[in-house]
Amino acid sequence: MNVHIDFHKRMNRIRQEMDAHGVDVLIGTRMVSVTFVAGAFVPWRAAALLSRDGYVGLVNFLIDQERVLRESWLDEVLAYAPVPGMDMMDLVVHQIMTHGWERSVIGVELGHSPRGNTGYLFATEYDFLKEALPEARFVNAPGVIDRASYVKEPGEIVLMRQAAAMADSAIDRVRDALVPGLSETEIAGIGEHELRRLGSEYHWAVTGSSEVASGYRASYPMTGTTQPSGKLVQEGDTVLVDFHPAYRTYMSDLSHNFILGRPSAEQRKLCEAYLVAAETLVGSMKAGTTIGEVWRSVNDVLDASGYLPYTVPFFGHGLGVLGHEWYPAIGNSEEFIHIVLEENVVEVGFLSMTVPGVGGMRLECPVRVTAHGGEMLARTPLAVTVVEV
Repeated sequence: MNVHIDFHKRMNRIRQEMDAHGVDVLIGTRMVSVTFVAGAFVPWRAAALLSRDGYVGLVNFLIDQERVLRESWLDEVLAYAPVPGMDMMDLVVHQIMTHGWERSVIGVELGHSPRGNTGYLFATEYDFLKEALPEARFVNAPGVIDRASYVKEPGEIVLMRQAAAMADSAIDRVRDALVPGLSETEIAGIGEHELRRLGSEYHWAVTGSSEVASGYRASYPMTGTTQPSGKLVQEGDTVLVDFHPAYRTYMSDLSHNFILGRPSAEQRKLCEAYLVAAETLVGSMKAGTTIGEVWRSVNDVLDASGYLPYTVPFFGHGLGVLGHEWYPAIGNSEEFIHIVLEENVVEVGFLSMTVPGVGGMRLECPVRVTAHGGEMLARTPLAVTVVEV
């Protein structure tokens, strides 16, 4: 797919945010920062280095150096290795000293996240930087990349649609194959084969790649992570599948729910409440609306239906390049509630409703914010699919 990304324009946008944050030099170590700057898949620990006066480069692990150099748009990709004097931060400090930035305001990325491999700066790395650059002033600046990557470029949305289409097709293949007696791992494999066939380059989720759960495993209280097991799906089970393809470093995150055989009265009631809440969530993602307003709209619907106690109390997360799954989360948190949704922001609508003994429903779907409400980038319907047995 021939999609143009204007990386020079992107770097200018990052530097505008550096100006706004008072940062002269940015050391980006998070996966989202490295991927957004490099425009290539960088799986190892790495550091993107940018200055307000025009420099941009990457410090990357030696064993992945040549591939990243060829696949990235960057001219300068320096290789580090775990040997004295050649570690990642050794090279970062060397570049800062070489360019005369040792007395600058240097932005780093400190923080925390539920994700395990975010790439926030390690405490030992931060201590090393402060000792090696005693005349620099360090500031915490994850907001530079968060804000620069918040509103998606047209080319980014095209790539995200492509990833979403792969996930749609994987769910179609599962629907066609779903019968009692399949194991959850087999179901995951059916979908993953289709993702690879269509060109998915990496199954990015930290939850164990694809997720599948059925019956009692789909209805653990307050669950939202379900690695597939050897459990065999049975008639009467709710079955959820959740796929995470990536195309040219851009992600999709799409889940869908099935019921094998005729639903019980309790399952039908759960499906109806789930659909109303899911439609409310997608429709609420309107430009000019705050995260807090979206959260309250969905929360109120769940409260009215009686399913609020059975629902995970947050309703979405960011989406973009690899690593961009956290900013901003749709939750009742001071960190996010005042953030205003802007046109062409893409969020994953997330909804997890689990009633033990009845079943579990999960929504994850990439949604583009528009002036009129959310536009689903995937075509998979929100409504639960009933599979005849």
